[in-house]
Amino acid sequence: MEAGVKEAGRLVDLWNKWGIQILVLISFTLQVFLLIFGGVRRRSSSNALKFFLWSAYLLADSTAIYTLGHLSVDDQSNEHELVAFWAPFLLMHLGGPDNITAYALEDNTLWLRHLQTLAVQVLGAAYVIYRYVAGTATLLLLASISMFVAGFLKYGERIWALKCGNIGSITVSKFKPDPCQLLSMGTSEEEILLGAHSQFDICKGAFADIIMLPNPSLLSRSKPRSVVSYMGEDLFKLVEMELSLMYDFLYTKKAVIHTWYGFCIHFISLLGTATTFLLFQIIIGSNRGDGYSRVDVVISYMLLVGALVLEIISVCRALLSTWTCSVLHRRGKAWEWPLHVITSFSRRVHPASRRLWSGSIGQYNLFHLCTRNRNEIGTRLAMKLGLQEWWNKKHFSGTFSRTSSLSIQDLKKLVLQALQDKDRALQDKDTDLDSRGSFILKSMEAYDDFARWSVNIHFDESILVWHTATELYLRKSKAKHANDLTEAAEVLSNYMMFLLVVKPDMLPGAARCNVHLASCEQIEGQCHMCFGDKENPVAASPVSWQPYCILKEFFHHDGPNPSRIPLREKLAEMVWSFSQFALGTVKAPQPHGESIRDNANMYAVLLADELLGIESRWHEQRDPLELILGVWVEMLLYAARHCSQESHARQLSNGGEFITIVSLLAHHFKYYSGASRGIGNLSKNNMMSENKPISENDENLV
Repeated sequence: MEAGVKEAGRLVDLWNKWGIQILVLISFTLQVFLLIFGGVRRRSSSNALKFFLWSAYLLADSTAIYTLGHLSVDDQSNEHELVAFWAPFLLMHLGGPDNITAYALEDNTLWLRHLQTLAVQVLGAAYVIYRYVAGTATLLLLASISMFVAGFLKYGERIWALKCGNIGSITVSKFKPDPCQLLSMGTSEEEILLGAHSQFDICKGAFADIIMLPNPSLLSRSKPRSVVSYMGEDLFKLVEMELSLMYDFLYTKKAVIHTWYGFCIHFISLLGTATTFLLFQIIIGSNRGDGYSRVDVVISYMLLVGALVLEIISVCRALLSTWTCSVLHRRGKAWEWPLHVITSFSRRVHPASRRLWSGSIGQYNLFHLCTRNRNEIGTRLAMKLGLQEWWNKKHFSGTFSRTSSLSIQDLKKLVLQALQDKDRALQDKDTDLDSRGSFILKSMEAYDDFARWSVNIHFDESILVWHTATELYLRKSKAKHANDLTEAAEVLSNYMMFLLVVKPDMLPGAARCNVHLASCEQIEGQCHMCFGDKENPVAASPVSWQPYCILKEFFHHDGPNPSRIPLREKLAEMVWSFSQFALGTVKAPQPHGESIRDNANMYAVLLADELLGIESRWHEQRDPLELILGVWVEMLLYAARHCSQESHARQLSNGGEFITIVSLLAHHFKYYSGASRGIGNLSKNNMMSENKPISENDENLV
């Protein structure tokens, strides 16, 4: 006991003597961590990475604020006189690195709170300098003032970036994007990235809910077919890069850096940091430097060198970025030589490839969930803590990137083809962009009773019914299906179910993430009625207490996988058999009428029976899976078009979502074809003229 008290006393003494030094080093370390890893989440949705970034983002501000406050109230001994010199560095730390200003979209709306914090912390730093540095050597005072100005500007730059990162602050240029620019560029990734910059206003208009329509002269020169035929699947790269630029706009300082005042801030900040470093060198080299603590001198050098290196990296990133290339490209031939220098360097580091989407989509299967082992430690613990729904979402969801017969590129082709088909039909005034499956059903002459209601009920219930029907059809069908067609239908079905359960805010309408629970409970109840405890596909297996199995369960996603397909087949057969007696008694529900989620399984069986009937009528002339796949693609397009823009924006900080890419691709088609009536950029609060060639934003660019 006494030994523990003595050890605690030593720790207290250590903290009292070196607490400020420790906090300052922690603050600097957090800045380095954010600089290195702050931009990784653009392409990654790792939960571990998000946790560490979130922790570092919050700790960076709180540590700097606490340390600055501690400096303003503590009396410093002559030995630790340099400690007060660190106050301006903490202001610079509060400014944060350029590649992360906001962790979440909501942080941008708190810019006024940060502005108030700026006022308080600037006054605190000024007080520390006045109280502890003003009466010392003149050179140290000059070095502190120089660093104070740099820190003040960096913190102010961050707050201005937060203000500009609001969706409500997004404005588009009066100089509308010209699709013909894409036709004049190459198809390398660097050239596509420049094209993404030239078409970026379409992306900004989509997120700001501004209707973007090209000038009549552009409509006469460019059609979607010409752009699509030239770029093909590269259109997805264009859209992915535009979303990456939007991430920069919302979550980093890019909206401020590439303006004339942003350039001035960087120049002054670098100059101030370099001046501080030179002045400190002179101070340490003089006799005056012998009176400082050696530890404090070392920490001061670490802060100075670190700040100088971070500023040099920031300036180089700003000057050599593709944002600068885009500005120089618009300036014309007079700026060709610096543009050539920057692009030559960029080709060596390949910045364009880092702006592409990671290429994986979420998966969630209702039948896979129903076959879970309820005796697993994680499941039992979640039930005890009341976190079963959260555990099911996190643990039983998976991802898909590719298999031997299907890849994300194949899914992109399906979406692109569906958009082209709809665009052609729209020109003939024969379709509705808001169809949720009726277009493909009508085109394949399958828009009869049950098929009609299944795409006109509540959207979340429509997803649930079609998901279950797809699973039942795949297990009951006797026809020979192509592997890629089977996998594509199943992957899109699981993806829409993933959005419904895990990310319901990405779907239109009310976010009813628990709409599937009634179906799951019905299936499990039917299993107990049919099988009892013997050969029950949803019966709990014996619990495993092996450490390896427990760790694997907690840290491994048990998403849809081939290992449980036999159980899913057995489950599908049971659901089918259990519902057969009701096929002739259940009537089709009224579109958008009463909820059917309590009887979703029954309606799914009816729909699956209808699909099997279509299979028998077509006699292998066509595959019903083409119909199912077409419905899923249409549902994806519908959800992409009607998802709120804030939901799309939030997902940009979590690695992005396929549905967001599809949404922006649809906006490009709409813009290129001039599908809506009227000419010009329209919004609820603003009617912009189309006569001015350059916007106010363009005039501020470097």
